[in-house]
Amino acid sequence: MIGKEKILEVLHAALERAEGPTELVFMGGRSELTRFTRSQIHQHVAEEDTSIYVKAVEGKRVGVARTNRLSVEALVAAERKAREMARRLPENPHFPGLLGPQEYTPTQTYCEATPRFGPDKRAEVLAGIFAVAGERKFEVAGSFSVSEWEVALANTEGLEAYQPVTGAEIGLVVTSGEGMARVDAFSPDVERIDFDALAERAISRCALDRDQVELPPGEYTVILEPACLAEIFMWLSFTAFGSEAFLSGQSFLAGALGERSMGENVTIYDSAWEPEAQGLPFDFEGTPKRKVVLIERGVNRGVVFDRVSAAKAKAEPTGHAGPPGSPWGAIPWNICMEPGDSSLEEMIASCKRGILVSNFHYVNGYLDTKRALMTGMTRYGTFLVENGEIVRALANLRWTESMLRAFSRVVAISKEREVFARGGAFTTVVPAVMIEGFTFTGVQRE
Repeated sequence: MIGKEKILEVLHAALERAEGPTELVFMGGRSELTRFTRSQIHQHVAEEDTSIYVKAVEGKRVGVARTNRLSVEALVAAERKAREMARRLPENPHFPGLLGPQEYTPTQTYCEATPRFGPDKRAEVLAGIFAVAGERKFEVAGSFSVSEWEVALANTEGLEAYQPVTGAEIGLVVTSGEGMARVDAFSPDVERIDFDALAERAISRCALDRDQVELPPGEYTVILEPACLAEIFMWLSFTAFGSEAFLSGQSFLAGALGERSMGENVTIYDSAWEPEAQGLPFDFEGTPKRKVVLIERGVNRGVVFDRVSAAKAKAEPTGHAGPPGSPWGAIPWNICMEPGDSSLEEMIASCKRGILVSNFHYVNGYLDTKRALMTGMTRYGTFLVENGEIVRALANLRWTESMLRAFSRVVAISKEREVFARGGAFTTVVPAVMIEGFTFTGVQRE
């Protein structure tokens, strides 16, 4: 960690030599990764990286340059390059200028224990998992990473922001001679991950994944575990809830705010203040982060904006600008689904006949974004449920379904939610859901 004082000292020194309105965005940190396969660690790697975006403003023209050197000289050189580009670019009539000083609602994104969880400690955790899996003659593959990084902003209008972030992420794929299972966990605090429970869940599911049978295409009651929803929400982040999709008319929300698109038990929102995992309190323009309700009890309520897209939409910015040059515009950073009052076990117990899906392998969310129509395949454990019990393992299935239709047929939502990382402080917090009439279109064959 470089630290707040040192980073901002360099940024301010460079801004003092800027030739005009300028903004600097610092992102840098260190990550460590342990990879393993066949219950053996085969790689420990570590990486340090820094990116500093330099935004130079000439009226309504904005140029951006980038450097990986945190020095006054490098930043001044990048500012000159960015300003030369700005002078050659067309005006952006919606550019509102740089933001002045702001106040932020604090979030907890840093834990000292996480970056100290070095390769020896990671190997110790994995050795325990390998041993338990080995008792069943199962093998384990996957990765285990810890990271810490810093975000800082400063500009010539007096804006200043800083936030440190940590993350621990583990993914386990347990395989037998017949089947496999996958589990994932993420937390800013590595000590909050229950590695024993995670391993037990993967091993028990892998034991069920044997003697697979094929199920004919059709509509079935489906129980989607949180990993499936995380994949769906990743797609919805930029095909539905982001500024570019909304303004271009590709989102199902375009022209339909205030209308009902999902069931009354479905509420989806973006929040950096969830107890499971918190996010940055500001975006990459320095705008304070807001909680944004996207779907409220099934009704379309809103999308997220950066400052330029908000000006285009005649709306207020919500604090969701990405790094300069991001192709997606503003998108939800910490998308969440409101929990229910059920549990995964209760969903299975209440299911007369249906399909339990542990993970999706592949999803394409571009089929028809106005209907949120997606297709994908199941993986890492697909099971037939009958009379409240898992009775058979199924061959992987392809599905094609409108998420508007699916989320209008949700009959149960778990009270427990899981966190999935999309890089640093970008997270998805989702429960498991039970849906009636989910469309499966075929069996995946090798």
